[in-house]
Amino acid sequence: MGRKVNLAVGLVACLIAAGTFAQEYWRTVTLEVYLPEGARLFIEGQPIRFSGPVCRFVSRPLPPGRYTYTLTAVVSGPTGPRTVTRRVDVRPGDFEAVDLREPGKRPVTDVEYEPTPQNVVDALLRLARVTSKDVLWDLGCGDGRIPVTAARQYACKACGFDIDPRRVKDSLANVRKFGVDRLVTIEQRDIFALDLSQGPTIVTLYLLPHLNARMLPQLRKLPPGARVISVAHRMADIKPDQHIVVDTELGEFDVYLWKAETLRGH
Repeated sequence: MGRKVNLAVGLVACLIAAGTFAQEYWRTVTLEVYLPEGARLFIEGQPIRFSGPVCRFVSRPLPPGRYTYTLTAVVSGPTGPRTVTRRVDVRPGDFEAVDLREPGKRPVTDVEYEPTPQNVVDALLRLARVTSKDVLWDLGCGDGRIPVTAARQYACKACGFDIDPRRVKDSLANVRKFGVDRLVTIEQRDIFALDLSQGPTIVTLYLLPHLNARMLPQLRKLPPGARVISVAHRMADIKPDQHIVVDTELGEFDVYLWKAETLRGH
């Protein structure tokens, strides 16, 4: 059961279950909230001060557990104010994006593009133990650096999928630049409509926690022995089979690996 978040003291306080936690295990939650023009934002009923179309809210450090935030945008209109409310389930350490704008005013993508640092790409491919017999699918491929690097370093077949035509263009340019067009294909596709039951032996993701959870039904259809790699974000509450931390110029990146069998068991 999730814990109700109370912002009355220092923005975030919580009802803590019995037992104590070492302070070093407490982590913050970051919410990036996209709002209609001129909207006011309330989190757990408390007004939040911000400027611009995006509010970045960072909680105080929280002990391990499940938490729920209620976000409300109040938007003025010709017939009076209207409200948009969203409940967000989070865990300490999560980064989540919440879009409270009308559907027609949202971008085509579910997540803002953020390139994976190259040393993280190298590390995740080592973690996956890629071989030339593998077939790697990168869901939300951005500029194609993961499938391109997999093909260059391990001579494996790889495919990148992205719904954004700009990212597909960038990926195709990198495929041509590095001469891996015989091994790498790039497709403009909705990743949530892909059939993962045949084809990939490795799936890589750099999405958000709620999008990873949305992918789970598809990921559970992967063939035996397949591996799933997620950069930065958990997969629901399923404990990873392996977890590494990679130092980069942008800070530390968590990289998680799950076997297909582990995902099917939960």
